[in-house]
Amino acid sequence: MDIRVINFTGSTLTGRAIQTAASSSNLKKVILELGGKSPTLIFEDADIAEAAADTANSVLFNSGQTCMAGTRVYVQESVAESFMSAFVKIFSAARKGDPLLLDTEMGPQADKKQFEQIKTYLATARSEATGTLLTGGRASNEAGDGGYFIEPTAYCHVAENSKTQREEIFGPFVNINSFKKESEAIQKANATEYGLYASVYTKDLSRALRVAKAFESGFVGVNCTSPTSPQDMPFGGYKCSGQGREGLGHSLSEYLECKSVVVKLEGTAIDAHKA
Repeated sequence: MDIRVINFTGSTLTGRAIQTAASSSNLKKVILELGGKSPTLIFEDADIAEAAADTANSVLFNSGQTCMAGTRVYVQESVAESFMSAFVKIFSAARKGDPLLLDTEMGPQADKKQFEQIKTYLATARSEATGTLLTGGRASNEAGDGGYFIEPTAYCHVAENSKTQREEIFGPFVNINSFKKESEAIQKANATEYGLYASVYTKDLSRALRVAKAFESGFVGVNCTSPTSPQDMPFGGYKCSGQGREGLGHSLSEYLECKSVVVKLEGTAIDAHKA
């Protein structure tokens, strides 16, 4: 009961449990930085090569074990094929190995539990058959090279209501879908209970700002994507991605209370309305 603030970074499931426990004790303040299912919108005027490299790195970073990984990519139909070709070439060629070595581009999953969890999503993707496998789709023990490695996996044309499109996988797994119009892309991007990070690639600044404003997300990258997040900017999520903000200077306010003090001075009249 002496603890008045809890700051937690982790899964949405655990965040819910902490919030429930906090409310049933002393209503302690809870700051949560939780999961994500981050969308990336790529318009036909974008630099396709750059967008493909950035989005591949976003999912490969930390072996996909990143809450802000861009695991839902939406590409305008006219450039979808060229983007997917460029993306798969980079994504599938990631050098797998010891994460402590500088030339390693993708390490193993954190532990056996997470490894087995991702394998269930690989099986779900195969059984649902709502999309087309572009690359990967296997775990290392299936490929015969040992370790808790998951092959970088990408599907395209996945149904929006499929499990791998709705739930956070927390591994090197990405779905790539297409769109025709801006309004359709925004609707699909926001159709999730997560809202941690979102990105848009376009050379049209007006469209970039319009889309950034429409995103239901606590952080937005324009012509860049996660893990880009300057330390001096507030970072946190909308909806089930959390509450409160982190970042140099910004997080301090979460540990403070606001107090109002009114002093009546002798011999002075107080206007109740102004007071």
